[in-house]
Amino acid sequence: MNIIDLFSGPGGLSLGLRRSGLNVIANVELNRDAMDTYASHDANAIHFNEDVRGISFTQFRGKVDIVVGGPPCQPFSIGGLQKGKADERDMIPEFIRCLKEVQPEAFLMENVPGLIHKKSRPYFDSVLAQLSQCGYRLNWAVLNSADYGVPQKRKRLIVMGARSIQLRFPMPFHGPGTDMPHV
Repeated sequence: MNIIDLFSGPGGLSLGLRRSGLNVIANVELNRDAMDTYASHDANAIHFNEDVRGISFTQFRGKVDIVVGGPPCQPFSIGGLQKGKADERDMIPEFIRCLKEVQPEAFLMENVPGLIHKKSRPYFDSVLAQLSQCGYRLNWAVLNSADYGVPQKRKRLIVMGARSIQLRFPMPFHGPGTDMPHV
């Protein structure tokens, strides 16, 4: 399956996806240093080291199965100004634009849990409505990476959707209620 990784940073998500047998054909990352790191471990992908707002993704329609990415979290982080959709760094609309242009079978978007807190919740609900209108069956949850074997306690909001099936989150296999302690 072919993937586009938006807001890829140095490529951690892409590394995991490739290790799972998926093919990352393109990534988008504005930060030059992060892109240099990404390119050092993936010479085969098309690298867009530019503002996502200037990229047409229609060239990937019919060629990409999954769009993944973590739009900048600063607009929704409880440690920031929490300006939400009024923050010029809110790139969730660009993620949705990519989905509309590419029309992949599925997507995965990650962000901070602050996106579902009281102040941002109406915006999050409008994002879910837009994703649903794009034809996706949605599922979302706040997951702790430590529950999945990552040696780091980091909670993230994961939103995923697919056109033809209902995606489900795997059960945690580390931590309380499992046979394996956190790493």
